[in-house]
Amino acid sequence: MKRYFKRVKNLLKGSKGFTLLELIVVIAIMGFLVAMIAPRLAGVVSGAVRNTDDSNMQRIAGVTSTFNEKTGRLPNDLTNLVVETGGSYEMPSVSDADPATKEGLSADLVNGLGLKLHYLTAAEADELKQMGITHVRNFNPSVGVDEKFSGANPDAPYMNRIEVDEDVPVLMVGAGYDGSWSSNISSGTDLKAPEMAYRVVLGVGPESELVTSGQVQNAALSPGGITSSEHFLFNNYLLVLPRLKATVDDATGDRELPAYEITAVGQPTGEEKTINLEETQASWQFATVGPQGALWPAGGADYWTINEVS
Repeated sequence: MKRYFKRVKNLLKGSKGFTLLELIVVIAIMGFLVAMIAPRLAGVVSGAVRNTDDSNMQRIAGVTSTFNEKTGRLPNDLTNLVVETGGSYEMPSVSDADPATKEGLSADLVNGLGLKLHYLTAAEADELKQMGITHVRNFNPSVGVDEKFSGANPDAPYMNRIEVDEDVPVLMVGAGYDGSWSSNISSGTDLKAPEMAYRVVLGVGPESELVTSGQVQNAALSPGGITSSEHFLFNNYLLVLPRLKATVDDATGDRELPAYEITAVGQPTGEEKTINLEETQASWQFATVGPQGALWPAGGADYWTINEVS
């Protein structure tokens, strides 16, 4: 190799330069090296993104836990990932493969968690208020926020502040009630975190109390979302709230839950676990996820396949 580089150096000094054959050889070697290095570089970049996500989610979890310990509640003014349009509500548009248009939410987040629109009962709204969440900020993405936005345009302002009350819609993991249950909690379904079913998801945006009260300097953005910024708008981290007692207690009549206990198998680990979906949680039992559905802590399985439902 040293002799080869010496030969190259001598050629550069001379007046003849490279022959066509020598140029072809050099280009071939460079192409070979790039082909070898590129996958490794991609792996390094992917690992760096995941490490940053983990660090950001750990920080948000720590700050929220400290806030909860000091105040006995969760932060207010979290982002409610819904669109107010035509006198009703809907889930924001979900990203596709077309970079020419930008949707509201990442498909990895929506599909990975199985997010569904869920209308709160009066009891659920009261329980959220008791946890400290009296107001939320409706996302309401639009072409006014980003000219490339593709989706239903809202008839209310971006990050519109509303009071938590009966019939306010939110996004819920795995299932949601919108006149009837829409559910991904069924045999054969893949979910990243089936144990989070029936739990409300809200974002930690710049309007959240964690930021406005000075607990954190700003609302962290995911580096993965920045590199995918042509595909979706929402790029803040999220809190998965505790499963509400009212969600389980209100499960009567047409609101009876689609499932109460499930067994799921981790992929590709093969680990099996049984999950009690009637177990309710206290305010400190929240979780954090990334805008592309990354979980913290990650766990061993990439996703879980539900194989038994009761």
